[in-house]
Amino acid sequence: MECNILLKIVYIFAVYRKDKLFEKSENIYTHQNMSNTFYRTKMEVMTISILYFVAVAIYFLPLALQCKLALPVALLFLASFKLLPWQMSFAMFFSCAGDYMGAIGNFMGQMGAFALAHVFLILYFLSRYRLGVKRRKYGRYSLRYKIAATIIVLPLITFALLKIFPRVPDGIMSYGVLIYSLLISFMLWCALQQRSALFALGGALFLASDMILAWNKFVEHIPGATYYILAPYFLSQWLLFIRSTKWWGRLMEKE
Repeated sequence: MECNILLKIVYIFAVYRKDKLFEKSENIYTHQNMSNTFYRTKMEVMTISILYFVAVAIYFLPLALQCKLALPVALLFLASFKLLPWQMSFAMFFSCAGDYMGAIGNFMGQMGAFALAHVFLILYFLSRYRLGVKRRKYGRYSLRYKIAATIIVLPLITFALLKIFPRVPDGIMSYGVLIYSLLISFMLWCALQQRSALFALGGALFLASDMILAWNKFVEHIPGATYYILAPYFLSQWLLFIRSTKWWGRLMEKE
């Protein structure tokens, strides 16, 4: 009888160890799959980043390529199907459309497309912020961030309304510029709430690029304006892209 009890104890222990070993091996397998996925996504992000800056370099080269202005962000848009949230995919699409409109000289179409891009950037930032609040990441110092963002954005929009807006021709263009100015300012305000230096810098460079463009178009011609407008613009799009990728989100979680 004692032998039977001992055998039962050994059997129970063996079954228990088998289950634990299986669970451990399953966890290792899952972890390996996650690591492989993380590595593949990292390589995809690095590849598209290299292609992006090659496309940017091609734009600044004296090559007669039609609509080459739209090529860099078009690459980010194509990559966004796999790497970005849906709001950012739409933001990249309308940014690409804005670049195309700018390339063919349609300023109103360009402004309208970028206005829609800012709408989707705002939607992404708001959804991300709500998720951060839900996870209790943004509760601390939240009011301070809002005040700081307001202090940064308010002088910029005031400058644009006082110095640039009065030079805009009357009519539909003046209404469009006013709406666009408010949208991009709110986009930057939302970007500053994300607790991310890359989002903040990306939003700031986007606004700086558009302010230079508006000053050059409506107030006074700036020598070499193309470089001053597009250098911060291309960098801003890449920063917004890379920060919102799933790879970067996983990287932040690891840290």
